[in-house]
Amino acid sequence: MTEFVSELSPVPGRNFIRLGFICLGTLLALMVALYGIAFPLILPEMQDEFHQRYLSMSQTLVYMHVVGAGVALFISPIQFMIYRKNRILHRYMGRVYFLAVMVGSIGGYYMAWYAFGGMISTVGLGILSTLWWSFTLIAVIHARAGNMTAHRRWMIRSFSLTFAAVTLRLLSPFLSMVFDDATTSQIVYWVSWSLNLALAQLWMNWQARTQVGSATRSTTKYDLASISPGFH
Repeated sequence: MTEFVSELSPVPGRNFIRLGFICLGTLLALMVALYGIAFPLILPEMQDEFHQRYLSMSQTLVYMHVVGAGVALFISPIQFMIYRKNRILHRYMGRVYFLAVMVGSIGGYYMAWYAFGGMISTVGLGILSTLWWSFTLIAVIHARAGNMTAHRRWMIRSFSLTFAAVTLRLLSPFLSMVFDDATTSQIVYWVSWSLNLALAQLWMNWQARTQVGSATRSTTKYDLASISPGFH
């Protein structure tokens, strides 16, 4: 994880703050992932109205989405930590992630159709499911073509959509303080993934500018050294 953090900033002092955010995000992701993986076992014991309605839906499709998303969410932070250190494990876990996303997306379309909040919620979750499997597939295509830079960027986008499961649960309690249940669902089913995707894109743009700036400074130092008499 520290190797991944070192890529975020060349300033050592900032790494501790970023490491804290990454650890917190990883913990939240694993907690929500384990909930999704265990969902088929704990659903019968949940007596609240929100979860009981799942019992009247297709259990197969519900579990496809919840368990598939849970597995993908569990794998996501691990992939970030090992992609430089263990390429073989990264490759095989990537295949599991791809399968989990595809299975989860199929169930996601079904869940979107019955989403609380009506058509606004349905469209929001439908777009999420479409972008989720599409971005993941594009990332795999780039990997098979040997374009690892593009692969990594598309996987970051895919991971950001996977993390929508966490963002949704973080935002819902705060939105419910202001809005009714239907409006809360409509908002969170759009914001949870669009916010993550926007932040991921901003971070990638910032990282690209930082790398260009570092390369420019290195080139400038080299040019100055080559013309300065003091270096001969």
